[in-house]
Amino acid sequence: MPMSKPRIVKETRRAPKERRPPPSSETRPHPWLHPDSLDEYRRVAHAGKGFELYLSAASEDKIRLHAIRDADKGLEVMGFLLGDVRSWEGSCYTVVRDIGTTELKSSASKVRFDPSAFPKLFKGLDSAGFDYIIVGWYHSHPAHTCFLSRIDLETQRSMFRESYHSALVIDPVSEEIKAFKLSGNSYAEIPFAIVKSDESEGNRGNPARRRRLKQTTRLGQGL
Repeated sequence: MPMSKPRIVKETRRAPKERRPPPSSETRPHPWLHPDSLDEYRRVAHAGKGFELYLSAASEDKIRLHAIRDADKGLEVMGFLLGDVRSWEGSCYTVVRDIGTTELKSSASKVRFDPSAFPKLFKGLDSAGFDYIIVGWYHSHPAHTCFLSRIDLETQRSMFRESYHSALVIDPVSEEIKAFKLSGNSYAEIPFAIVKSDESEGNRGNPARRRRLKQTTRLGQGL
């Protein structure tokens, strides 16, 4: 089931924060990278220009444990990626600092947010503790490897079409993970790094904004 687009009654655009990317001493590859993905990670790391996408260790841990939790039942999981868009020397990159999710209706081939849990989802987003942007989404493909299905691609095009939006796909059975972005009429894998800590994480206070989202249809996706 494709993810239906929520009606946003107010939107604010803001410029990326100017900040140097995390140094190589603070980053590492994900242990579940496919050998080809690991080679690409090493190429980007060696170039020293930084990655398009960074996951904080805390957010990576939540995503992985979420996927593992339902893996033995063969169920998919999903959620939003919350973070910042930053700029350095003319290039933009994204840092995922946390996730947002709630109760799901899922099977081995599809998953969606439980409509009855939307109030809990939005309450959780509002209490994230920092002024975040939804920078993409994650979902699992237990025992199906990592790719974007036709419906996943439709979801990306309709809901996450900005240049900073990523789709993180994790297979907790095969222990594989990949990140993707839109590329023309299709999609392409992008290398990403785990950042040990983010200097912004210790600066969380009360959330600086509240969302006014009216959801009239289901949010969901499937293989």
